[in-house]
Amino acid sequence: MFTRWGALVYRFRRIVVILTVLLAVAGGVLSSQTAGVLSSGGWLDDGSESADVSGRIADEFGGGKSNLIAVFRSTTETDATSAGFQAAVAASLAPLVADARVTGLAGYAQTSDARFISRDGDRAYVLVLLDLTDEESVDESDALKSLLTPPPGMEVQLTGFGPLTKDSAAQSEADLQRAEVVSLPIAAIILIAVFASLIAAGMPLLVAGLSIPSALALVWVVAQQVEMSIYVLNIATMLGLALAIDYSLFIVSRFREELRNGRTVELAVERAVATAGKAVAFSGIAVAIGLSGLLFFTAPALSSIGIGGSIVVLCSVFYALTFLPAVLGMLGPRVNALSFSGLLARMGRPRNPDGLRHSRWERVAHAVMARPVAVLVPVLAVLFIAGSPFLRLQQGVPDASVFPAGLESRDAYVTLQTEFNRGETTPIVILLDVSGNATDATTIEAVTDFSAELEALDGIDRVEGPFTIRDPQTGVLLPAEQVAALYALPAGQRPAGLDALLDAYVRDGTIRLDAVSPIEPAQPEGTALVPAIREMAVPAWIQGIQVGGVAAQSHDFLESQNRSMPWAIGVTLIASAVILFLLFGSLAIPIKGVLMTLLSISASFGALVWIFQEGNLSGLLAFEPVGYTIAGNPIIMFAVIFGLSMDYEVLLLSRIQEAYRRTGDNRASVAEGLAKTAGVITGAALIMVAVFSAFALAEIITIKSIGVGMAIAVAVDATIIRVLLVPATMRLLGDWNWWAPGPLGRLADRLGFSHVEDEPDDPAPGQTDPVVSPAG
Repeated sequence: MFTRWGALVYRFRRIVVILTVLLAVAGGVLSSQTAGVLSSGGWLDDGSESADVSGRIADEFGGGKSNLIAVFRSTTETDATSAGFQAAVAASLAPLVADARVTGLAGYAQTSDARFISRDGDRAYVLVLLDLTDEESVDESDALKSLLTPPPGMEVQLTGFGPLTKDSAAQSEADLQRAEVVSLPIAAIILIAVFASLIAAGMPLLVAGLSIPSALALVWVVAQQVEMSIYVLNIATMLGLALAIDYSLFIVSRFREELRNGRTVELAVERAVATAGKAVAFSGIAVAIGLSGLLFFTAPALSSIGIGGSIVVLCSVFYALTFLPAVLGMLGPRVNALSFSGLLARMGRPRNPDGLRHSRWERVAHAVMARPVAVLVPVLAVLFIAGSPFLRLQQGVPDASVFPAGLESRDAYVTLQTEFNRGETTPIVILLDVSGNATDATTIEAVTDFSAELEALDGIDRVEGPFTIRDPQTGVLLPAEQVAALYALPAGQRPAGLDALLDAYVRDGTIRLDAVSPIEPAQPEGTALVPAIREMAVPAWIQGIQVGGVAAQSHDFLESQNRSMPWAIGVTLIASAVILFLLFGSLAIPIKGVLMTLLSISASFGALVWIFQEGNLSGLLAFEPVGYTIAGNPIIMFAVIFGLSMDYEVLLLSRIQEAYRRTGDNRASVAEGLAKTAGVITGAALIMVAVFSAFALAEIITIKSIGVGMAIAVAVDATIIRVLLVPATMRLLGDWNWWAPGPLGRLADRLGFSHVEDEPDDPAPGQTDPVVSPAG
């Protein structure tokens, strides 16, 4: 099948090149708009209790609208409650208040509530209520911000969903550009070193340049229908660079090898596609399956990365199997033009034979296979130790603190968390459904008792609701019976503000309570409060309880992630094992491949916790630890790394299997396969490490941690796993490497994916190739 595909592409090579380039150019036009349609949210599980609470607040309490938070600080006035300070704030906000998109303000001037004043008394914040949804506020964010003019001697910062989304998109693009500027020159240098030819080295970069815009264009299309995370932009580009370059590296290397063996250009294209191209197709399927495991998660922050990553993989495979062989067919031997070996020859210096490099890797393989147990045991011990920090994993849903300092919306958010009383803007929201009248004495007593039990929980400062009323003279909370007496008064005789409390906290038989906690809702300690509240016993008068708010959304996301994770991991492992079985017709190879990949992943997971959760190397990597591992990062890394490791597994084992089918000698086949692929794998790994490490320069901790973790995983996989563990285990397994039970073996043989072309001795120039299996 792959042989015939190679022949077809070669036959129509000029048409294929023109069509694929036009397709990529069209994609480039759309890709420039992709960042604008991505979301910084996506951490809400739509089927969760917290999502239900959000919906009820929007429907029953008139919520669901977005808001802005303006933080004011005077450089001259130290008392934010003073008339002069508040007058300056009012003057600054006046143009906003007059705008039709603004429905009102909530601040110290409106409420006289000290919560709007910082602990030091020199800052104040104002809630600007909008007649816009969160998504609508993103588009209007810049226009609204332009209406806010800081008065003389006063600083103002704006945060909220709209500003945070705009700033995160801009920061993601800045991180992406920085990574590309750093990684592309390094990748080019590595490719030149691997190929020793400028033309050959340019091929993988050209394929990457076509794949990434096309993938981002498709992401733009998908984002019109479903919510796509802003992190898709970085991860898609990261993957696109690595995969497109890797796949092209495999095919170009095999094409040049076939030319050196005396093949015609047509046959060289066919054999490159039939061998390396088949490995690329199957490894691409493996990567896509790994990423598709993220679709088991309901939160868009994870599922959209699975969608975006799979799109990138498919685009990389598409251009590697169409554009690349077509261009190679047009170039022919000119792919070796501008080579260093030719330059050395013209200077009268001998060329470095490729066989010398092969012999070095053969010696390494034979040395490992001479003492497989002595290699296997210490290497496994090192990997287990490296992965051990993962046992201390604590996950938290990221908030604005993962963005870099200096970003206005992030700094304003951090100011709210650190300079003001904690938790005021992120309370735990509790909806109580009561059986009687919401304001009769029995209900008020039951709700008051429940609120007292809530306040007794460690981590809850106070509970606010319709019955949290203080004596205006003493400031002491009124007992339940006095509160009931106030609500029993006719509407015209009630104290000022009582009806406003009813409007804010009561809807028919539903009462809302806000539990204020000083613990940040993203921290594991903050999310741990949610199940404690949900498990509380409630008075019989309260029929139902639901808990929402930021902490509850974080808790529900983690719970949903934990429920989906076994399915995502299990399906990925089984599907990848099936692909390896179909490709190699062996039962041992899939089991070994899965275990080896898990070992490389465990080491990177340990590094993820040790570095980013526990803060080691934070100075070197220039980040401020948040005290937890970003939720979703481990499963994202698992999906990506598991698929990527299959690249090297498929490429290495394909060459080993070719040699084994020809010679029947297990040790010699392993040594030959390693010798013929180690240089390519090393080059590919260096490129991947360079690309991923460049994303370690990102200022968003989420992307930085993924980049560092994946760079470590690839480095471990390409060195310790492929060079040491694979030869050692294959030596111990011997001929069992290629065994499969009778029925399974016959199935794999009938499907034909495991067929390989016999590789005879190098033919003389012009000699025709032997007949090959149609399965190619």
